[in-house]
Amino acid sequence: MSEQTYGWTGTTLRVDLNSQEFSTEPTTKYANLFIGGRGIQQWILFHEVEPHIKPFDPENLLIFGTGPLTGTEAPASNFLAISSKNVLNGGANFSYVGGHFAPQLKYAGFDQVIVSGKSERPVYLWLNNGKVELKDASHLWGKTTWETQDIIRQSHGDDAIRVACIGPAGENLVRFSAIIVDRTRAAGGGGIGAVMGSKNLKAIAARGSSQVRIACPEEFHKAVRDSLSKIVASGLPKLFGEKGTHGVVTPLMNRLCLMPVRNVQDAHWDEKKLEKIIFPVLDKFRSKGKINACFNCPIGCGNIVYEVDDGPYAGVKVPAFESNTGYSFGPRLDIDYIPAILKAFEGISQLGLDNDNTAGVISWAFDCYERGILTKEDTGGCELKWGDYATVIELVRKIAYREGFGALLADGVKIASDKIGRGSQYYAMHVKGQSQIDGMRAAKGWALGIVTATRGGRHLNGAPTTEFMRLPAELGERIYGVSTAGDPQAYEGKAGLVVWYEQFKALVDMLGMCYYTSMWSRPDLLAPEDYARLLSAATGIEFSAKALMSIGRRVHNIEKAINTLHAGFTRQDDLPPRILMEEPVKTGNLRGELLNREKWEQMLDEYYDLQGWDRETGWQTKETLEELRLDEIARELARRGK
Repeated sequence: MSEQTYGWTGTTLRVDLNSQEFSTEPTTKYANLFIGGRGIQQWILFHEVEPHIKPFDPENLLIFGTGPLTGTEAPASNFLAISSKNVLNGGANFSYVGGHFAPQLKYAGFDQVIVSGKSERPVYLWLNNGKVELKDASHLWGKTTWETQDIIRQSHGDDAIRVACIGPAGENLVRFSAIIVDRTRAAGGGGIGAVMGSKNLKAIAARGSSQVRIACPEEFHKAVRDSLSKIVASGLPKLFGEKGTHGVVTPLMNRLCLMPVRNVQDAHWDEKKLEKIIFPVLDKFRSKGKINACFNCPIGCGNIVYEVDDGPYAGVKVPAFESNTGYSFGPRLDIDYIPAILKAFEGISQLGLDNDNTAGVISWAFDCYERGILTKEDTGGCELKWGDYATVIELVRKIAYREGFGALLADGVKIASDKIGRGSQYYAMHVKGQSQIDGMRAAKGWALGIVTATRGGRHLNGAPTTEFMRLPAELGERIYGVSTAGDPQAYEGKAGLVVWYEQFKALVDMLGMCYYTSMWSRPDLLAPEDYARLLSAATGIEFSAKALMSIGRRVHNIEKAINTLHAGFTRQDDLPPRILMEEPVKTGNLRGELLNREKWEQMLDEYYDLQGWDRETGWQTKETLEELRLDEIARELARRGK
């Protein structure tokens, strides 16, 4: 990689909050191995954060970054990567968020921003065309994320400034707090917002006018046009533009019996209730407000603004209402009143909470209360009944401020259930300490991708959507080498499918692109070959699809090593919650489905074999790591006996 960089800005910024000092280093130090975004960040975390360092220790790092395609004409080139130690389990964590912040960070002159230490007082980081300042944020501490964004913009007299910030939840170290961008775009999961709060860093604000240099403009523009044509031809822009992800995905999840109904007691929700929170009912709340699509996005899944005009939640107005929120605060809590769900979404966005962990721990509490495990004495006199949206909305606030019963819930479902005991752990639906987002009994590949995810419980690591598409066997064989790719109930072949998607997701993340425009949504969307073409033209360095997937595999293995060393994970941590293997789906067309323990173990054996990891422990082998040119990781694991 030459000194003159294309695609990358070439500059990585280090911010030491202890000394309030800044330094820079060339991005090429990392980019030639790990491209950008999540790849660079995980490499830095492995080398610079020791296993004994806890998530809230000043020595922990918090890294914000872009990819070489971020901020370019490439469609949906808008994703920001944020990485740190996982607050919920001590292992690997990364989170992604769209919107408009990442391009501005890059235009301000930086590929990555590595934050260490802890400020003595609240501060925010101001990045403006290569200039770096730490500014007092005492007046912002306690403010919501929406207020914080508005105040920072007003103080600089510039509405084009983009802000990534935490709310009261991050300040109060809620273990699943999020970093919010553009009002409702959340980098959630793993408590990334709490790490930011532990450093007394309220926000990062960015503004820049630099352009991303493109090595081969003509070739790049052609690759962009071809990629855009693919996306438009798929029909996704029309579909998501009309209904958003909630309107499209939520009904599909119900048909496939993948809903987290009443804390995953069931996986299929009453159709009459579902109809009350999707179209055409939801369309009645569509506002004529400004479109809120992410930077350079041809799909516009978040371009709808919803507004409540009357009733107890009149005045609520939220953009980019996503599917996760719809089924987390809908069927998971048995709420079929859409204004209340929109109010809950407003609350988590303003307070800075992760959607899935918030709904997950509240639904656990409701489940335990129904079973008599929790009482009014535990809840501070609060009665927990399914569908009671007023109580749910109040608990969202209590969690953010660690108030009363909310203080227990603020630690997440695993820690909360361990504190309560009394058998409540059985109903704590989590993977590696993080709330499980979806129902999983009826789709075996989807389940495997969620359970083996390095950050735990999330479906964006390696969970395949081919099962949702009912992909024909011949197409599954041709694209993935897995003829069962479209059969949700099949265990055979799903390990290979998950391994492919793990590598593919890491590839997309390194580039700074949105996953929705990729093959994850449809097999005719952007593929490794498309990304290789875009990246090669942008940077002037030739990349093949095979090489990019190989780098994706390396990144996944770095995260696996972090989990082994920092969190002590073994094969046991790649098993689903027991209830999913013991209690089947109760209603719907797939009634009776569950995860078979014996077949799961066989699927996990195949998964480890394909990864080149040890079956018995789930740990990595020296041979595999050396094959991936991760020799120093192999030596470190060996030194620690793992």
